[in-house]
Amino acid sequence: MLVVTLVYITFLIGMGFYDMKRVGSFEEYAVAGKKQGLSRVLLSILATAIGASATIGIVDRAAAIGFPAVWWLIVGSVGLIVQGLVLSKKVRELNADTLPDVAQKTIGAVGRRIIAAIIGVSWIGVIAAQYISMATVVSAITGKNNSRLMLIIIVAVTILYSVVGGQMSVIKTDMIQAIIMASGFLLVFLYLFFIDGSSNELVFDSVELTNKSFGGMDLFNLLFVVGGTYFLGPDIMSRNLVSKDGKTAKRAAIAAGIALGIFAVIIVLIGMWVINYKGELGGMSPLIYLLNEIIPYPIAVILCLGLVSTILSSLDTCLVNVASIIEHDIIGRDKVNEVRMIVAVIGVASLGIALFKTDIIGLLTGAYSIYAPGIVFPLFIGIMCHDKKKLNLPLLYIGIIAGGGIGLLNTYMKVGGSYFPLIGMGISLVFSLLALIPVAEKK
Repeated sequence: MLVVTLVYITFLIGMGFYDMKRVGSFEEYAVAGKKQGLSRVLLSILATAIGASATIGIVDRAAAIGFPAVWWLIVGSVGLIVQGLVLSKKVRELNADTLPDVAQKTIGAVGRRIIAAIIGVSWIGVIAAQYISMATVVSAITGKNNSRLMLIIIVAVTILYSVVGGQMSVIKTDMIQAIIMASGFLLVFLYLFFIDGSSNELVFDSVELTNKSFGGMDLFNLLFVVGGTYFLGPDIMSRNLVSKDGKTAKRAAIAAGIALGIFAVIIVLIGMWVINYKGELGGMSPLIYLLNEIIPYPIAVILCLGLVSTILSSLDTCLVNVASIIEHDIIGRDKVNEVRMIVAVIGVASLGIALFKTDIIGLLTGAYSIYAPGIVFPLFIGIMCHDKKKLNLPLLYIGIIAGGGIGLLNTYMKVGGSYFPLIGMGISLVFSLLALIPVAEKK
């Protein structure tokens, strides 16, 4: 598996250098020239959405709370479908280069800078979470519990092909990674439930949508805080911006939402199957135990590549997207070589966090808890009112700062409980609705 993985990532590097000569402008580097068709955008959304949280993180979550872990991705599925129905076409027709650029066109320059800063602060945690997942997979590949050197090598490769090829390479590699990922998990599902079948009865007897560990309020919180990032998050929206037109963006988001819902059920059922297996996990992640102890070797190789693919596909998108936002919306320039340097710096900084953290879902939840309260409702209202209604922008900005600030306090200073970000979303919603009240004209 180590040899196959090294060959695979070497191939990805080659694709990055192949595209390097074709990337001459910021638009080509950051949004792949805004000319991608339905199949590419659809597969890229799926590859981006199904990362660390959707594989190792969700299965580990299933071990803790049971089948309700499925809601982490189901709310993402709902967010994507609703995005496609009401938002995707409008966003693409703004012809923006980044999500803060969307804010510039809809709620002004101040909103752009605030949103860019929030993304820059929060998304370091998202990237670090991908690295932690990669460490788990690397341990399975090498057979060692501590494989920091191999992790650093794979991370360096990811940074390298992201640096040189930008979104041009990311879109292409996402297609390959999505196909490998889907093949790996589908083969595992078929083997476990239709060939082995020894845990089937226990799995289906324990299917429940809520339980003592995950109740209705948890679902409500997840729907807005996590679902909101799928509805109007920087990574998913970056796939919208690479689409060739609004119709493509809309269709891709809806189709990806449906596919993500199906994947959610499959991955949680796989996790439940392993948890109920007769063997002892011995503290090992259920997916890694599955990889090493249960499935036949050929399927294990495909699953291993699938796991590597899920993480790389989210990681490369995050790196290029955040670096483009820092260059375009914070620094205020569009120089490709500067974006490449920022990609490298962010990659190394996030790796430093990952080497000392282990909680994938915790890092992701923390990032989403800053982003969603501050941005989702104000920017959504701004987009929907664009060229239709004049907004009271100072009130909208207060909503962004208040919501994001509450999320920041919750994530980094541990103020409030697990539902505190939901309060932040409520406050930002109130100020966003107040911004709809017409401003009195001065005489």
